[in-house]
Amino acid sequence: MKKQIGIFRNVFSFFLIVSCLTVLTGCHKKMQALFTKPKLAEYERLAVIGLNPEQEQIFMASYTNAFHRLAVTFVERNRLRDILSEQDLLEGRLNDRTRAKIKQILGVEALILCHYYDADAVGAKKLRVRIVDSETGAIVGSVITRAGDNFEKHCDTAIKAIKEDLTGASYYEPPERKKALPRR
Repeated sequence: MKKQIGIFRNVFSFFLIVSCLTVLTGCHKKMQALFTKPKLAEYERLAVIGLNPEQEQIFMASYTNAFHRLAVTFVERNRLRDILSEQDLLEGRLNDRTRAKIKQILGVEALILCHYYDADAVGAKKLRVRIVDSETGAIVGSVITRAGDNFEKHCDTAIKAIKEDLTGASYYEPPERKKALPRR
């Protein structure tokens, strides 16, 4: 009997450890603040802002793979940096004049603003993606992912969610709503 209890404890401990590692390593992904507007599917020239060069490459690859039927072109990073440094965008300013200049000089129709940051002390990360029309400044897509420190998974999750929301497919099921009790 004691041997069976010991085996049970070992098996239970193993599953508990595996569950914790799954959450900490990013296999358990969460999303929040997802929305898209149909105009997003019309853009052909995009620019990614806010990531380092390696992350930018991973993001562009994920986006291109997800939207492979669209003729999407990403503007070269150095050309964009030249305009942004002139406008002091690196300080976080993105005004109408800067967006207009980006659209006029580079033909960029939408800016993909990304921010990859620590979500908490446990090691989770968040990726915030906002897609902004460069002419009007309207946000036409937005998503936030939360998972472990695996940037590629964050990109795939965010872009898959945007694509599915854009095409009308549901990425996640909304919580069940309680049925109202009939009135008497």
